Amino acid sequence: MEAQPNARPSGTWRPWSIWLPGTLALAWSGLLIIADGLVGVMGGWDTPPPGLYRWVRAGMIGHWVLVAASALVLAAGLRFPPLRRAAAITAWIIIPVGFGWFVLTGRLASR
Repeated sequence: MEAQPNARPSGTWRPWSIWLPGTLALAWSGLLIIADGLVGVMGGWDTPPPGLYRWVRAGMIGHWVLVAASALVLAAGLRFPPLRRAAAITAWIIIPVGFGWFVLTGRLASR
């Protein structure tokens, strides 16, 4: 019995399995950077609370880190087939982490 030319090694996921979570995590993190910018603009319309811009900056830095992590996870998942499962799980985890970071910095900025 010959091996089929299109056969894949057991346990590896196909490339499309990382595209959805990877691109969603990347887009979500990018949208949260825009949201942080809007928070900074809207918070400065009147008298901004003390420390607002410091927390907005911290939020933006955190979301830039998540953008970099999303891009790295997507690239690693596409480049190394044995890592696709871990990359997909990591990409799905980045989405709620980004939301949590946005809520946390928003709460801290409003105090």
